[in-house]
Amino acid sequence: MAAPLITGSWIDVVHPNAREGVYWNRKTLAYTDADWLTLVRHLHRDLGIELLLLQILGKEGKMIYPSKLLSTRWQTVSPDPVAAILAACAAEGVQLCLGLGYVPGGFRAEPRKAADWCRRLAEEVLERYGTRASFAGWYLSDELSVTDSVFNPEELAFARGLARTLRQLTPSLPIIASPYFRGGLRKSEALARDVAGSGVTVMAYQDGIGCTVKEPANPLRNQASFEVWKWVHDRTEVKLWANIELFRWENGLPAEPLLPGPFPRIRAQIKAAAPFVERVVAYTVPGLMTSQTICPDLGAPETERLYWAYRGHRENVLAARGNGTRE
Repeated sequence: MAAPLITGSWIDVVHPNAREGVYWNRKTLAYTDADWLTLVRHLHRDLGIELLLLQILGKEGKMIYPSKLLSTRWQTVSPDPVAAILAACAAEGVQLCLGLGYVPGGFRAEPRKAADWCRRLAEEVLERYGTRASFAGWYLSDELSVTDSVFNPEELAFARGLARTLRQLTPSLPIIASPYFRGGLRKSEALARDVAGSGVTVMAYQDGIGCTVKEPANPLRNQASFEVWKWVHDRTEVKLWANIELFRWENGLPAEPLLPGPFPRIRAQIKAAAPFVERVVAYTVPGLMTSQTICPDLGAPETERLYWAYRGHRENVLAARGNGTRE
C-alpha cells in the first residue's frame, strides 16, 4: 500500500502531442542545462519526486538529442537535454527512466522493421547514457490499452518483443508500461496471464479521470478498478502502480491543451488508488503542478494554485505519518 503521495512523474522535452503540450513545449525546448537542474531540484525538494520518466526521445522523425540514427533534431537550447536531465537527476538523487518514443511510421505496418529500430535506438542510448548514475530503467512510450478485461493483442505482442530486447540489453533494469483501460474491468485469470506474459516489470495504470470529457468526473470509480488490478497483479510478479492524471482539457475538449485539474478531484484520485498500489506516479507534474515562481511560464499560470494545494496536502500527510496517524 502506497502513501497518498505522488513520488514519480513523466517529464517532457517535447510533448508527444503538440496541441496538448502547448503551454510548456515552448519553455522546455528553450531550457538550458541550468534550467533543467532548477526544475529537477524543485520537483525533488519541494514535491518529493523520486522518479522521472522521460516520455519520448524523439517524434515525427526528429530526435531531442544528438543521434547517429536520425540527423534531424528538435531545436533545443541545451546541446543535449537528455544528458542535462540525467545530470540534474544525479545531482538530486532522482532516478530517470527513458522512453524510446514512437517508431517512425508506427509499429503495426512493419513489425520487424520496428523491432530493429527499437533495438538500434536502445543500443545507442546505452552507448551514450548507459553509465550515468541516474539512468534507472526504460519506459514503453507506445501505450497498451485494455478493454473489457482484454489487452489489445497487437500492442501486447509489440510490448512483449520490445521488453525482451531491453531485458537482453539491460537484464537488471526495470521496464515500465502505462496502460489505459476502458469499459468494465473484471477479475480474470486471462488478464493475469496477459500481465504476467507482457515482459514488463511495472504496470502504472492510467486512472483516466483527466481524459473524462463529461464533468464532473468521479474519481471514486477507480477504487473498484484498482482493487481489480491488485487481484490481477497478486497473481503475477509485475509491480502495480497508479498513474494519476493531473490534467483537464482546455474547453473540456479532447486533445486540447492540458491545464491543471482541480485539486479536490486529484486528492480523491490519489486516495482511491493508493491503498491498492505500490507507488503513485502522475501525468504530469512539470507544467501542471509546478511553481510559477521557481519555473516561470512552465505551463499556464494556474499551475501555481495546484502546486500550493498539493504542497499543503503533502505536508499534512507527512505530519500525520510522523505522528503515527493516517491523513
